[in-house]
Amino acid sequence: MQRLRTYTVDEANKELPLLPELEDQARIAEYQSKRKTGGAEDRDRHQQARDAVSGAELELLKAVASLNGMGIQLKGPLEGLIDFPSYRDGELIELCWKLGEESVQHWHHIGEGFAGRKKL
Repeated sequence: MQRLRTYTVDEANKELPLLPELEDQARIAEYQSKRKTGGAEDRDRHQQARDAVSGAELELLKAVASLNGMGIQLKGPLEGLIDFPSYRDGELIELCWKLGEESVQHWHHIGEGFAGRKKL
């Protein structure tokens, strides 16, 4: 049985520069969402972009696999939201980071998600 990888705040912050390009992943997810709701006139434009998106989707899958291999979870691809498993006062929690934030500054209990974020 594989042991859960956990991070201190310092360790999580050191991983941030090494993370896959989440900004690109967020744009891919946003495009996919728009593609599903586009009208007939958008179809030609979407058709031209499909090959590029297919490659980008593969990169997204690789990025998610890479994060999972590090014990990090992509929770919100549109927002670039990730969680690092950690311990706080002996309890398993998640350190919460969002694309655009300079460092890991929040945490939440397991299952609370972004709505349950608390300042460190």
